[in-house]
Amino acid sequence: MIRTRLGELSFEGLLLVASRNGLEPDPDVDRDQLIGLLTDIIDEDREEREAVNSKTVRIQQKKFSVIHEDVEPSTEDLLDDFVLPAHYEINRITLMLRDPHWAYTYWDISTAKAKEYQESIRFDGIFLRVLQLDGSTDDLRIQDSFEIPVQIEDSSWYIYLPRLESFYRIQLVARNNHRRELLAVSNEVYVPRGRLPFAPESMDTDRMALYELCGLEYLEVPPFGDDHDERSGS
Repeated sequence: MIRTRLGELSFEGLLLVASRNGLEPDPDVDRDQLIGLLTDIIDEDREEREAVNSKTVRIQQKKFSVIHEDVEPSTEDLLDDFVLPAHYEINRITLMLRDPHWAYTYWDISTAKAKEYQESIRFDGIFLRVLQLDGSTDDLRIQDSFEIPVQIEDSSWYIYLPRLESFYRIQLVARNNHRRELLAVSNEVYVPRGRLPFAPESMDTDRMALYELCGLEYLEVPPFGDDHDERSGS
């Protein structure tokens, strides 16, 4: 606290702080009285600054208040004026590659659109359409695809990607009033080969150390062999 910090200063140091804060104490003021006066002035000055500061500035002040006080800021203190919204009121979907066979996708559906579907007697669900593309292209030349049904309450999903060395995108689609409505299309990701050109037992010490660190052995895919994925039928 401010009073604790002031108590650590010498009397000469307290007089210097008083001078910097525009305080001219009586010549006969004692140490405790001076600390009390300085504490009141510093607290009043802080309250005045906080009253005119924006929410963002107040958050920054709380984050760095530990520099000036012997109090650690809590998460509640930092975020009491700033709450992340549950939805961003736009329809969007994002695709992230986790490893050469699995991807993670997450999405938002606007509150208005979700309410429309929930109130519709002809709403037949949301699904993810996984697109394997014929090379990286903007015109979505689809080589293969499959669909995954999800619930209106869902917002993320893990997806198995059957082919290596391929490009993928995800479409977020709804079935309503006997038609399909495209809500959003994700970014494009490339799935690498995810294999080693040589067997682990033939590696030197440095390569073996990297292999053990990379976690490839836990992906449940052959770590070496030909360039094609046997499970894809190629």
